Amino acid sequence: MIKTKLKFALSADFLLISVVFVVFFNNHLPILLNYIFPIMFVYFIVDSLIVLFPSLHNYIPSKKHLLIEQDQNISYNKDSLLNIKQSSNKRALLTFILYFGVLTILGIIYLSFDVFEEIHLYLLFLFINIADYFCILVWCPFKNFLLKNTCCYTCRITNWDRFMKFYILIFIPNIYTVSLVLLGIIIFIVWEYQHQIHPERFYSISNDVLKCSSCNEQLCNK
Repeated sequence: MIKTKLKFALSADFLLISVVFVVFFNNHLPILLNYIFPIMFVYFIVDSLIVLFPSLHNYIPSKKHLLIEQDQNISYNKDSLLNIKQSSNKRALLTFILYFGVLTILGIIYLSFDVFEEIHLYLLFLFINIADYFCILVWCPFKNFLLKNTCCYTCRITNWDRFMKFYILIFIPNIYTVSLVLLGIIIFIVWEYQHQIHPERFYSISNDVLKCSSCNEQLCNK
C-alpha cells in the first residue's frame, strides 16, 4: 500500500504541475506538451508494463487472475459461483456503458465543437489518474454504487483501471497516447479473458486469498 500512496502523491504532482502551467504559464505550454508530458507518459508506460507482467509487482487485486495467486476452496458451490459471475458481469457491463459513454461524449464534443482545447483533455486524463488512487485509498463510487464489492481484492474490474485512465487520450492521438491506450486495452482483454475461463480465481467463494480472513491490508475497515 506504500507504493499506492507514493503513486497517489506522484499523480497529484503531475496534475499540479500541469495546472500551474495552464493557469500561470499559458504562454509556455509547448514546454509542458513537448518535454514534461513525454516524461510523464514514459512513467505511465512503464507502470502499465509492470501490471501486464505481474511477476514484477506484488499487488494481489491486480494479479488474482493468475493461478499462482489462487488458494482454491475445493468445496465451493459451482452454481453459486456461476450466479455471482453472472450478476457481477451485469454490473460490470453497466459500469462500462456509463463510464466509457460519458468519456466518449466528451471526446466527440472536443472533436466537433470548440468548447475546450487539447490541454483540457490532458488535464482530464491526469485528474482521472489521481481519482483512480483516491478510489483505492479513500472512497470508491464504483464499489458503493455500481459493483457492490467489499474491497479492491473482490473488485470485478480491478485491471480495467489503465484502460479507464487512458481511454480519453485516444481523442488526442500521438505516439505516447496511442501507446498508452493500446496497453490499457491489452491489460483489459487479458483480464476479461481470464475472468471468462477462470472465474473461480476472482471471487472469495472459491479463492481463499480474497477472503477477509486472509487479508492484511492496513486500510481495510473490516
